[in-house]
Amino acid sequence: MWLFFSIEFVFHIDLSFLGIQPRTVSGALGILTAPLIHGSVQHIISNTFPMLFLGVTLYVFYSRIANQVFLQCYLFTNFFVWLLARDSYHIGASGVVYALAAFLIAMGLFKRDFRSLLISLVVILIYGGLVYGLFSTDQRISWESHLFGAIVGVGTAWGLSKSRKIPR
Repeated sequence: MWLFFSIEFVFHIDLSFLGIQPRTVSGALGILTAPLIHGSVQHIISNTFPMLFLGVTLYVFYSRIANQVFLQCYLFTNFFVWLLARDSYHIGASGVVYALAAFLIAMGLFKRDFRSLLISLVVILIYGGLVYGLFSTDQRISWESHLFGAIVGVGTAWGLSKSRKIPR
C-alpha cells in the first residue's frame, strides 16, 4: 500500500484507475490492485493500522489457515465489489479490513472456545465502530467494500470453523 502511495506522491501520478470499476473488463484488474491504492494520507493511515493489527492477530492466532483466510478475504471481497457494487472506482484496503475483522469476530462465535472468543471480544472492543461504515452515505466511501468484506469474513469463518487445521 505504502509503495503504491509513495509512487503516486513522488511521481505526481494518480493510480486510482487501478481501482475496481464494477462489471468492466478493465476494472477487473482492480480485484488485485484496488486495496493497494489510496486517495489520501488520511485514507492510507486509516487502513494501515487496522490492517497491521488484524493481520498480525490472524497470523499469530490462526497461523495454519492465515494465508488461506487472507487470500479469500482479499480476492472474494474485491470480486463481489467488482460484480455487484455501484458504478464508481472503488479503491482502498477497507474491504479487506472489514473481512479480517469479521472473520476474527465470527470465528469466536462459531468455534466458541476461550481463545477464539477472547480474540472476538478484543476485536469488537477495538473495531466495533466499523459497523457504522456499513451504512455510510458519503458517496466517496465504498460501503459496498465494507459490506462485502464483512460478508466474506463471516463466510470464511463459517466455512473454516470446523476445519482440523485450526488448533483447539
